[in-house]
Amino acid sequence: MLPAITTSVIPMGIVTRTVRALTGDILSQDFVEALRAKGLRETEVFRHVVKNAAPTALAVMGLQLGYMLGGSILIETVFSWPGSGLLLNSAIFQRDLPLLQGTILVLALFFVLLNLLVDIAQAAIDPRIKRS
Repeated sequence: MLPAITTSVIPMGIVTRTVRALTGDILSQDFVEALRAKGLRETEVFRHVVKNAAPTALAVMGLQLGYMLGGSILIETVFSWPGSGLLLNSAIFQRDLPLLQGTILVLALFFVLLNLLVDIAQAAIDPRIKRS
């Protein structure tokens, strides 16, 4: 439980601040006032706000998840958990260059694939992002 909390505290704060700023910005826009003036309930207004905040929040979450992969080196070393971070750390200290290059390549590939999935999910959520 402690490694998961340690890994997620900083990204959770960044995502929370970003979502809070996004929602505050969206709630001050004119279309929200128009929705309320139209007589929509707050849950329906909230649904519109979430639709507008989701793409940006998803992008920030994807980047933070990628940074958590990089932070796994420290967490796995401190808590002695076997994983890519501990493998990378031992490769550094043993000066095992092929293992080091392979591990970094795999982590970079995961980061690129994660960003690709976030971009695809953003295009699926927000029709304004779709390109023809």
